[in-house]
Amino acid sequence: MAPHLLTIESCRNFIEAYLLGPAIEQKNNLQNKVDSVGVELECFAYTFDAQRNRFPVKLYESGNTLMKTLVQVSEKHGGIARYFEQNKIQKHCQPAIAAIDFADGSNFQFEPGGQIEISTAPCHSFKKVEKTIQLMQQILHEVSHQTNFHFEQFGTNPWFSVDEIGMQMDKPRYRAMENYFNSLNRYGRQMMLQTCSLQVNVDTGADWTTRTKRYIAANLLAPFATAIFANSPVTAGKVNGFKSYRSYIWQHLDNSRTGVLEIEQLSGSFSKEKIVEAYLHFALHAPVIYIEDFGDEILPSYVTLAYWIANPIKGLFPTLAHFKNHLSLLFPEVRLKGYLELRSIDAPPPEWQMIPVLFYCGLLYTDEYLDKTLDLLLPESARLPLLMEQAAYGLQSDDIFKIAKKLMGMAIEGFSTLPVSYTDQDIKQLTDTFCESFTMQRKTFADDLLHELKK
Repeated sequence: MAPHLLTIESCRNFIEAYLLGPAIEQKNNLQNKVDSVGVELECFAYTFDAQRNRFPVKLYESGNTLMKTLVQVSEKHGGIARYFEQNKIQKHCQPAIAAIDFADGSNFQFEPGGQIEISTAPCHSFKKVEKTIQLMQQILHEVSHQTNFHFEQFGTNPWFSVDEIGMQMDKPRYRAMENYFNSLNRYGRQMMLQTCSLQVNVDTGADWTTRTKRYIAANLLAPFATAIFANSPVTAGKVNGFKSYRSYIWQHLDNSRTGVLEIEQLSGSFSKEKIVEAYLHFALHAPVIYIEDFGDEILPSYVTLAYWIANPIKGLFPTLAHFKNHLSLLFPEVRLKGYLELRSIDAPPPEWQMIPVLFYCGLLYTDEYLDKTLDLLLPESARLPLLMEQAAYGLQSDDIFKIAKKLMGMAIEGFSTLPVSYTDQDIKQLTDTFCESFTMQRKTFADDLLHELKK
């Protein structure tokens, strides 16, 4: 049977029914009423020579490769390599690994520049998230113990240029992305090869009021999360002039598929319909980067999804499968995936990596603090694009600094009101320390790194 062809109405229905979260009745019938949380945490790999000079590590190289060792160590912990169907790493004629999966739903995934991503399953306690990340980082430590491969967390690669790193995942999808972004500016290759983030995945909520409020609040939080946790002041061996150069890259990459939605127009009525229409408009008017049927062929810039629905390409109209693929190539600060994927944070130092997770849970997961967050930030909605620009400089902006201090205090208070089964006293104490040592002092991780470089 031929797949159903895509219409604007079917796109609208898909966004409402699936992207904004599970059906309300399904959510309300879940036995565990505590909202879940998950993370996607990326890191860079490197190696040393005898003189302690750093060099990039390739995922696939002759001999004892990083991928080979990671698979072997992961298998000892129950991991199973999952391969791309009918896809090969062409330069090395080895099967390309899509992920290394674990029984609890977590996995390792891999980015075009060889970045390794730890992805957790949804967890119903804060401690479970932390434990899952630490177990997977322990696997990376074991890899380091067996080899000369090492791993670090920064927002941009502080050592290597895009040419030194190179494209390491030779997939049609990534080739199409590279070709598309190269046609726009230089930031595409930097994004694909030189950046790492911490993405926090939060539940949308059990009713439409909560869902609309969380979505709007999450967008409004984007510049402040970026600024508070900035960790990319150095790229390819040079100080880049920013505290979060990763955020600057994303902001200048392609405004048709990145950034925050027009929250000022959405925030008045907390309307589900307005959010659906805004995300639909965003999806329809973004150029189509990759159509699997055509490999890595570059499409004309006027071929947006809306255009394709009305005009077949080589006789091919889009289907729901094409729509899903198109959505996966949109990169807003808050991405709808059946949950909210919050994409504003540089990969932080490991000792502080759970603080951003607490930040979002504390502000979004109770009605009281969600409303307080909206009360504080809605007056700033018209200035959201300007605040995003300022956020790339950390807490230098007086306006961002003033609000960031309030948000950190509210996040700690809000986290303390969550169910005891969910919260963790140790992380709350660590967050108190972070707030006092960093945010209240107008410091970010980037400032610490710059200070170390001056020694």
